[in-house]
Formats: sequence, C-alpha cells, structure tokens
Amino acid sequence: MKNNRWIAIGMVAMSVYLMGNSCRSTTPQKSSSGATQVVTVFQVPKNSRGNTAEQQNIDDRIRVTTDPTKVMWIHLIALDGKIIKRMPVRNKVTSSGKRLEPRHAANSGQYGDYPNTTSGWETDEFIQPDGTYGESDSYNFWFDPMGRYHQWGTAGGLGYLLTDYPIDLENPEDKITGLYNMSTAARKWQLEQEENLRTKENSRPGL
Repeated sequence: MKNNRWIAIGMVAMSVYLMGNSCRSTTPQKSSSGATQVVTVFQVPKNSRGNTAEQQNIDDRIRVTTDPTKVMWIHLIALDGKIIKRMPVRNKVTSSGKRLEPRHAANSGQYGDYPNTTSGWETDEFIQPDGTYGESDSYNFWFDPMGRYHQWGTAGGLGYLLTDYPIDLENPEDKITGLYNMSTAARKWQLEQEENLRTKENSRPGL
C-alpha cells in the first residue's frame, strides 16, 4: 500500500510539472518601450576536427603544456612593466594549487558514487587531463597566427609571460614583418634541448 501511495504522489507531481511547462509562453517578450526580444538560434562553427574555437584552444594548450620534450620560456615582469628575467622552463610552469592526490577523500563506501583514487580511496574530485588534482592560478592564453603559444598571468607580485619560443620583450615587434623577433642562439639551444629530451624519453624502459 505504501508503495502504491508513493507511486500515486509521483504521478500527480509529474502531471503538475508537465501542465506548468505546457502553459509557458514561447513567444518573444516585449519591453514597455515596445521593443521585441530577438530570438536567434546560432550554431557555433566547428573546424575540420569537429571542435569549436574554444575547444580547439584548450586541446592545443594541453598538447603544448604536457609535452615532456618541450622547452618553454618564462618572462618575469614587474607590475610596473620592468622586465626582470627570461629563462627556459623544462616541462611546464606548475601552480602551487596543483596536487597529485585529492584533498577530499573518504573510506570506501562513504562516497559510493564517486571514482576511486589510485590509493583505493574514493573522492568527489575529478582528475585533470594532465593527471593532477586541484586548480591552476588564473591566467589567459592564446595562440598567434603562426601557432605559437602565449600565456599571461600574475603570481607572487609579478607578472609573467609564458611562451613556447624565445622572444625579445625589450623590442618585441619587428616593424617590417609585424612578427616577434627571435634570438637565433636561444632558438638553436631550444631545439637541441628538445631533441635531447626526446631521445631520453624514447630510450626509457618499457617504451
């Protein structure tokens, strides 16, 4: 009898919900000035890979910043604009909020609907595509028309620009070509380091 009563209550609730939805107007709204709401359905364009521009940016960023054979470049800039230092970066720049383990964990059974961690505990946190938990510091990133990576952010009272190629911040723009100047020696060094890293990665046991 109790089961039948709950079924009946559920059916009544569903009926009320459906009636409420059927009564909602789908006509455009009109303001007091007489202006009518513009209703448009815009399909976000996708590229040949089936990704939107936003999706492709994120996918490309993951490819660039998780490549263990890639040499990145970080340019430290004071908030007054003074350029402090430029240096190469092995692998990538990592925020202090990134972790190898989740912070929210419990014994098996307490969070039955959540995935297990590698240690056998269960958590309500999701592991990121790069294999870590946690959040990165805020930043903006973009690719120039040549496909080169740029990331701008602030941390520890400094601004920084992270790129996947060396640039000259003191004279960043070539007036003739409109492209960034590149240090030939730094570029040569970068290519040598990337080749050495690839050789080491390919020689690792099990690969």
